[in-house]
Amino acid sequence: MSTRYVFAILVGFGIVAGSQAQTHTLTDPAKPGDCYRYDVSLSLKGELRVHRDGKSVAIPLAASARHQFVERVLDVDKNLPKKVARHYDLAKSRLNMDGNVTDKTLRDDRRLTVAQRHNDQFLCYSPSGPFLRDELEVAGEHFDTMTVTGLLPEAEVKIGDTWRLPNHVAQALCQFEGLITNELSGKLDEVKDGFADVTISGKATGIELGALCKLDVTAKVRYELLPKRLVGLEWVQKDERDQGPVSPASSITATTVVQRSVVSQPKELSDAALESVPKGFEPPLALTLVYQSDARGRYDVALTREWRMVAQTENHLVFRLLERGDLIGQVALTAWTKAEPGKHMSPDEFKQALAEAPGWVLEEVLEASEVPADNNRWMYRISARGTMEDVKVVQHFYLVAAPTGEQVVATFTMKPNQVAKLGTRDLTLLGAIGFPPKK
Repeated sequence: MSTRYVFAILVGFGIVAGSQAQTHTLTDPAKPGDCYRYDVSLSLKGELRVHRDGKSVAIPLAASARHQFVERVLDVDKNLPKKVARHYDLAKSRLNMDGNVTDKTLRDDRRLTVAQRHNDQFLCYSPSGPFLRDELEVAGEHFDTMTVTGLLPEAEVKIGDTWRLPNHVAQALCQFEGLITNELSGKLDEVKDGFADVTISGKATGIELGALCKLDVTAKVRYELLPKRLVGLEWVQKDERDQGPVSPASSITATTVVQRSVVSQPKELSDAALESVPKGFEPPLALTLVYQSDARGRYDVALTREWRMVAQTENHLVFRLLERGDLIGQVALTAWTKAEPGKHMSPDEFKQALAEAPGWVLEEVLEASEVPADNNRWMYRISARGTMEDVKVVQHFYLVAAPTGEQVVATFTMKPNQVAKLGTRDLTLLGAIGFPPKK
């Protein structure tokens, strides 16, 4: 066996470093059926900025999350997974906002999920049924592992070579709904001991939930040469966000660490286990709804993803309707005093209660009538225009009463030019209010 042959083998295994002029192919294309195991951890610190009494107030924020899951590729586009099935062994997060700690996790029957990116829109759902809002945040808003191999160069590179990240990769990994600028680039730093080390750096600007976001990213990618696999990633981003229609301004630094390995198909993602996964990219609406309960469990509501919760108190839930980042309107749900079974607040009492609402100046009642309702419920609507804090608005007030006497008041508020865009989405939301039986 010649010395040259031995040397060639050693170089192939990454045991002998090549010269800096040597080129390397760092690819990891996905194929349907590929399975991976991920361990993803997040640590985050920063502040939110809100207005109180005419002043900007900083609220300290810290968060952590851990996700351990197996993933099976179901569909591919541009060598990246387009649709995957996941089974979570661990999915949890902790948020500490101004000393108030909130823990979130998944129910056992929601550990099987589907994630897809179709027409640049990300969607995560469970084939077992709708998520609770906390579950959607845990499973649907962590780092996008489907796109990590998009950080690798498409062409052969030498040590020191750089490349620009494709726009679709930048948009996905920055979790933007819309990309404005992309200055992210990669660089091959080192090839040693069978691994290639890549750095990612640069800035990106985009829109998320209607707010302008500016990111400064520094990341490290580890690629194993022999199996041709991306095996690790550390992604650090400094995040400056303007106030948006559903979120306050913020300054945040977040560090995400990803460990990735190839695995054989696990039983949790076998063909039999995935029988319930819908084909294609348009799952039934019922699987994409999100459930939110009143703080005291007096009622719950199933909403489409376009309704974003912005406030929850002892007696109120407030959601805002976003459409492609634009604010259409908001709804405030209020648990009302329970009536005797079979009874409800009268229309005159309802009108009087609305007339006394703080900050609301009534100009004209546009409609006041009963509305057909299912499940033996009684529903009454008052539509009116007026002013709220000197702003012209239209409001739809609804009283929803159950046969058992539970009552909820829903107040939809929007600018006059947004009434048509709301359409019948108010009635759809009201039809999804439930009154759980008392335990």
